[in-house]
Amino acid sequence: MMRAKNTTADTKEKPSRCSAVNHSRDYFPGQSSKSFPFSRNDSLQNGKSLHLKALSLMFILSLPNAIEGSDSSKRINRCPLRHSSTISRPPLILGHRGASFHLPEHSLPSYRLALELGADYIEPDLVPTSDNVLVALHHVDLNLTTNVHTYNNGQFTSRARQAPSNNDEWGYYVHDFTWDELQLLSVRQRFKESGARSEYFDDLFGIPSFSQIVSLLHDWNTRELPLIGRPSEKTGGVPGLYVELKRSQFFQEDANISLAEMFLDELANHPKASELLFDHVTLCEGLRYDEYRVPPLVIQSFEGDILEYLRGRFKERWMDFVEEDALLSSLPSSPTWNDDSTDNSTGVEDDEVDHPWIPPLVLLVDLTTCQSTEFWFEVGKLHIQGLGPAKECLLPSPSDIQSGNTMYIDRAKRLASEWVAKAHSIHGLAVHPWTVRLEMERHGSAGGVPEIFSSAEEELRYYFCDLKVDGIFTENIAAATIVGAEGCDDAIKDDVKSQEAAEWPQVGKGGPVCVKEERSLWFFGLAFGAIGAFVGSVMTCYLSGLLHKRGYCGGVMPDQALSPVEVITTTTEDGIDDESEML
Repeated sequence: MMRAKNTTADTKEKPSRCSAVNHSRDYFPGQSSKSFPFSRNDSLQNGKSLHLKALSLMFILSLPNAIEGSDSSKRINRCPLRHSSTISRPPLILGHRGASFHLPEHSLPSYRLALELGADYIEPDLVPTSDNVLVALHHVDLNLTTNVHTYNNGQFTSRARQAPSNNDEWGYYVHDFTWDELQLLSVRQRFKESGARSEYFDDLFGIPSFSQIVSLLHDWNTRELPLIGRPSEKTGGVPGLYVELKRSQFFQEDANISLAEMFLDELANHPKASELLFDHVTLCEGLRYDEYRVPPLVIQSFEGDILEYLRGRFKERWMDFVEEDALLSSLPSSPTWNDDSTDNSTGVEDDEVDHPWIPPLVLLVDLTTCQSTEFWFEVGKLHIQGLGPAKECLLPSPSDIQSGNTMYIDRAKRLASEWVAKAHSIHGLAVHPWTVRLEMERHGSAGGVPEIFSSAEEELRYYFCDLKVDGIFTENIAAATIVGAEGCDDAIKDDVKSQEAAEWPQVGKGGPVCVKEERSLWFFGLAFGAIGAFVGSVMTCYLSGLLHKRGYCGGVMPDQALSPVEVITTTTEDGIDDESEML
């Protein structure tokens, strides 16, 4: 094969459509066409190589989004309440009033035991005293879980009264007592009907303040937990605080006490609150698609207007909660943190992006509320990140269970699955039902294990595996932790069912894989990514060849006049140039 140099003499004569135009004189002055280092075929090969490299790079960079399907342009500063589907971990375990099956609820030992058993959250219910101290108590009436009626031979009996804002019910209302008076009282086990809970710990522990609970959690996370080993940094982090503001409207009407403002004041004044509950401004910034941290603080309430009020107040008082170091490290290059600022690509204000110091907010709902025709419409108006439905919202009705009609029971379970799916897919909300207890309902324990399940473990598998909830309130942390760790493999479920099927009907036959199913998402992501890369390569080559064939060579149109430059062609022994042969 010979290399011949043809010189175009006639400036009016159009060159061959796809002649290799030598631009070496423009880019390499003084270098002749003979010494130009790249041939036309080299250029084409290099172009194709660049296309393939670019597509490969795009494929690799798009893997996380292909798997997760999320908007990569969204910068998340706050720890999300609902973890990504790429995270292989069980649902969150929420210690309902601590480990309240074992120890009296809302006591410091109960919270401590829940942490030792592996709870992701401890959950205090907060109520006020008359001297503006927040304490943990489930009910506004002290007589339900304390010895207030019998203390010191009835020292406080004269303090019982009726409350017009509480349907004129008699009680020892907590906001009629000072913090010093409450410290004289002791707590007792609340649920005694079934006889399954021990009373040996009654009257041994006192009522804790919110400040004491924050200190307990801080000491556990910073002092004790490092000594016994931390959970995986990628899939959990350290336990958090899941606070419920109890009966805010009642305290406002009965004693003109703003429970929300008291809560904000105590957060601002506690010396460890900023480090414990608000350092997630930096902890959770820039989390990868395979990383997850438990949000340090979550706030729940049955009253949606209180959640909205708190959201606004957190935006106004954020400097009271966030330490300067954490704030400075979280600010963008051009900070514009104010009530109207946005820091995301959509231009729409987003708390997770623009106000990361606002904790996730969860609306609690009872059976009447969750079945309301306007429920989802009202939910759509709130700036919340989760729903806490009563578990009755996700179970067959007592009449369906008593009838034993499997068609009704299956229909109720299907509706429950659709309810959770709607919260997830349409509203983007986490779902944390309440509450799983060990006692069987058939033994007279209200709120215990329904009769369609043989045990609390089976009930937990129903929520975890069939409904795919994001977390569960439970009073026995160990049982929930074990079920979550087992996952939802059909083999495990079938083995358990085979042992329990003799007496009680089963739930969730052939249920989907719950925890380990996320592995399959990698295969789907890789498959779709590979298909996309292949199709993109084919289309790129096709379009490049098409444009080249039609004369769009190096950006030169066919009818454009070319200046007299040297054109290099290669001629074979048959007199046909390689260029025409390739075309």
